[in-house]
Amino acid sequence: MVDEVREIIKKGDNFLLTTHIHHDGDSVASELALALTLKKLGKRFHIFNNDPVPYRYKNFPYIELATTQPPPFDYEFIFVLDCASLSRTGKIREKINFENKTVINIDHHMSNERFGDINIVQPVSSTSEIIYDIIKDLVEIDRDIATYIYMGISTDTGGFRYPNTTSHSLEIASLMVKLGADPGKIGELVWFTNPERRIKLLGKVLTTLDVRDGVAFIHVTRRMMEELGANEDDTEEFVDFPLSIEGIKVAVFLKERDGGVIKASLRSKKGVNVEKVAREFGGGGHKNASGFEVNGYDMEKLKEVLMEKICLS
Repeated sequence: MVDEVREIIKKGDNFLLTTHIHHDGDSVASELALALTLKKLGKRFHIFNNDPVPYRYKNFPYIELATTQPPPFDYEFIFVLDCASLSRTGKIREKINFENKTVINIDHHMSNERFGDINIVQPVSSTSEIIYDIIKDLVEIDRDIATYIYMGISTDTGGFRYPNTTSHSLEIASLMVKLGADPGKIGELVWFTNPERRIKLLGKVLTTLDVRDGVAFIHVTRRMMEELGANEDDTEEFVDFPLSIEGIKVAVFLKERDGGVIKASLRSKKGVNVEKVAREFGGGGHKNASGFEVNGYDMEKLKEVLMEKICLS
């Protein structure tokens, strides 16, 4: 499959790249690393995403290539990156033409629905790790591409703290540093450039902490965000805080969205499989990091249902 994708990149001319809604470091990084590879090869490409780039990634090189604008040209190949299902692309699914196109699905979520004409789904640290394995023999990896590969791996491994960190991901990260990626600068941009509103929102969210038999819940409401002028990007990685509590096996972060939708982010340790729980609600992800969206629940009722499901997992 990897060789097939390499041949498509070599021989193809026009490429469209997209990823999931509310994209994160790995999705941004895998798109940009692939886009810069296509740029080096003289290919025509366009990145079209549902959402603008989150603030913490806006100072990275060539980030302006990631747009919310439809492609200005026709395309032969569509890369869908770091996205477990086409529905997770948001409005992109309705705004681009999939007919008579080759869809290349590259992802590391084992809940992936294998919707592509070509599917490369591998249980590795990040989609960026898979992108590296595809492009390493296509172009000379320069500082900018190395920066994105490193950034994608480091963000999806939580700074190399999560169980998905492997010797292979560390080897790639090390190589990217040798090729010019600056871990200190990348770390500062990603984790140490928080707007004041994010820290204030975190303070509010942590007051909602609710611990029940090894499971820690926190939540955020639309009103809490509106009061501080915050948005959902500002809540990234909040779920890690309750997981850090001694004795906690599962952390759940509930986010209120428009139309009565609640987004649940689940993280676990001590061998608890939260992907099984998320799948029961139509979501998915990884054993230790998963999520889903539901409608028709209030926060308290959803907590009760999740406690029952988590205890059975």
